[in-house]
Amino acid sequence: MQFLQPILLWGLLGISIPILIHLWQGKKGQVIHWAAMHWLSEQESSVAKGVRLENFLVLLLRILMLILLVLLLSQLYFSSTNTIAEPRIFHLFQPDMQLAEEYKFELQQALENEEEVYWADENLTPIESLEDLEEGGKVFDLQAALDKISPDATSLNLYLSNSVNALKSDFYLSPLKPNLFLGSAELLKSGTQVISIDGVKALEIGENGLLDSISDALGEASVINLDKALFTYFLGEITDSERVFVQASLDAITEVYGFDFVEEESMEDATLIFTANPPKVDTLDKIYFVSDTFSFAERSNLISLSDQLDFEHSELVQSGKLPEVILERFLDFSGVEKKDVPLSRGQLENRFLVESERAQEKRGNLNLLLLGLFTVCFAAERFLANRQGI
Repeated sequence: MQFLQPILLWGLLGISIPILIHLWQGKKGQVIHWAAMHWLSEQESSVAKGVRLENFLVLLLRILMLILLVLLLSQLYFSSTNTIAEPRIFHLFQPDMQLAEEYKFELQQALENEEEVYWADENLTPIESLEDLEEGGKVFDLQAALDKISPDATSLNLYLSNSVNALKSDFYLSPLKPNLFLGSAELLKSGTQVISIDGVKALEIGENGLLDSISDALGEASVINLDKALFTYFLGEITDSERVFVQASLDAITEVYGFDFVEEESMEDATLIFTANPPKVDTLDKIYFVSDTFSFAERSNLISLSDQLDFEHSELVQSGKLPEVILERFLDFSGVEKKDVPLSRGQLENRFLVESERAQEKRGNLNLLLLGLFTVCFAAERFLANRQGI
């Protein structure tokens, strides 16, 4: 038995109210006039005082009504002691053969204990034996896998590589706090990438992962050609102050890196869309920056910004990081590979937002019974009180 709103139990202090009223009425007494009263002496005609025994039942009913009301508001929840729920332990593996081999022993132990083991893909594919590790073709989709976790889960173990490129989204919504198991494999070092616009080499991704000018000795470099059509943008349903700061951010990117962004008059002709309303049509050839909204299950080309993009509301604008965010998201959308760096356990833990406690989602399962008892007590109290004239 538990109370889902235990703070409301302080309402039990209200029991003292009917007791004090009852004692006060008994102390005050009641004058009863009758025909031969004037024949009595002054001592014999004193007012009768004290608590009458026939009023005790009314007092008890009023106290019981207050108790039932407090229990009803406190959401009394009773769980049967005869049925003890068995723990359900979930294991989610990132589809990575090297990671699975590294935690092969933990995987074998989980299978022997008949715990639930899955690939962290969009279908939550089960792993039934070690032979399943040899199967490939699984697409890593952590949020989709977390959404399919049973609400009865008591423990969640996540096996992830400590790679910033593997975790695309900034945050993940998890049904409960996960236990993280990070891979220790070395990150793959990608070769030099060169960004060209319409066949003209412009910038390269330096060793520090930042955009830099073209060097003389590139060696073996992968060239990523970006069409000029990618550098078109459209300012949709946003405020005038947002337009000023978005335009200023694009101008800053153009000044530093030489990217020439061109404003279009219609959304159909632009690639970068700045708006306050999420698009209804799921088109993957555009990237949407949606301000003043927030969403966990984002599409890869839908960037939700929780504040308006002006100086009064947005921390990105106040700190001057809005151009950096726009450029980073734009390059990721354009296919420019981000430099891979390891993530610490603390950085990963901060990316998981845990849902509200399950207990708060419960509803008192004795509400109907308490309401019925309250109705019966109220009817009995009114009947006795009217009968006794109190």
